[in-house]
Amino acid sequence: MPRRGKDFYSGISFQPPAPVAAAARRALDRRAEQPPSNRGMTPVGLVRARQLANRQELSPSTVDRMVRYFARHAVDKRGSSWGDYGKGRQAWDGWGGDAGERWARSIAQRMDAAERRATSRKAAG
Repeated sequence: MPRRGKDFYSGISFQPPAPVAAAARRALDRRAEQPPSNRGMTPVGLVRARQLANRQELSPSTVDRMVRYFARHAVDKRGSSWGDYGKGRQAWDGWGGDAGERWARSIAQRMDAAERRATSRKAAG
């Protein structure tokens, strides 16, 4: 089910917190230090990293994309280049790192709860 607009989710801040921004900034900085062959992140990942590093307010659908990204890429943490800050680690941190995973999941849960409340009010009314 597509998400509603930000205005529907009153009381939920879609601005990434500082630890999420710090992870994204770290990823961008570390990526810039790498030769082109060792740079991680897709074009979409780069956009996300810049949004997060700048603490730009995200849309509800972007938060959902973050949740899906982390679910798909958790396996990357077991990659051989993780400890060397390889491509997978750059990408993970570009999406906000572990702090981003926790934050996005928390925001998605709060959006789900708001939608359930609205549905139950509509059914009762």
